[in-house]
Amino acid sequence: MTAAKIPFDIQPIQLPPDAPDDVRVLLLRIDFSIALDNTAYAALDTGERARAARFLRHADAARFGAVRCALRHLLAAETGNDPARLVFDAGERGRPFLVHPDAPDFNVSHSGGYGLIALSRGRRVGVDIEEARGDFHWRDLAPAVLAQTDRHAIDALPGEVARSLAFFDCWTAKEAVLKAHGDGIGSTAIPMHLFSVLPRDGVRYPVAPNAGAFDAVALTAPDGYAAALAWSH
Repeated sequence: MTAAKIPFDIQPIQLPPDAPDDVRVLLLRIDFSIALDNTAYAALDTGERARAARFLRHADAARFGAVRCALRHLLAAETGNDPARLVFDAGERGRPFLVHPDAPDFNVSHSGGYGLIALSRGRRVGVDIEEARGDFHWRDLAPAVLAQTDRHAIDALPGEVARSLAFFDCWTAKEAVLKAHGDGIGSTAIPMHLFSVLPRDGVRYPVAPNAGAFDAVALTAPDGYAAALAWSH
């Protein structure tokens, strides 16, 4: 593996001691001042450039482009290839993978001004980051996200601010689990509201067995954000 030269501000996140040694997560700060035709995005292929151009807002295009470009640089360093020459495909559930012998598993997420990238050569990984906005009406989404155990744990917290933050913690953990599994929030295979991840013990989530053989932990996130990592056993 060679060192990745990434034209963005990206830093590794220190994972909890009980996280697997073969998993790493990196936090990317999105620079919205960089135009999409800048050489910083040179690694993107034609399809990725077209997808970025379809976004109506520059911020959305920048989030997608920066995370995808950073992912290319990281995977190129892992495999010893040119970032621009990497080829991606998708599994039957739409989960992307790198077309390369012994390619690492990966997962990405972005929200607000940040992105997350998880990599592992030993297992499937999922990652999620969400901007925990104070004006977000989380209770509108709660029926689709929270299991009964989750709801009881959140409702028992003192104050609406604590409950809102706990919801975002729960949401990111479940998204990470489903993304490691190969599904997302709209999954019918493992609906979010049918498995629980609360109450949390420190950084570790007690992922219910019906969600599959996965573990999940909360990640240290920038102020105003919640983030989580999940991995397969």
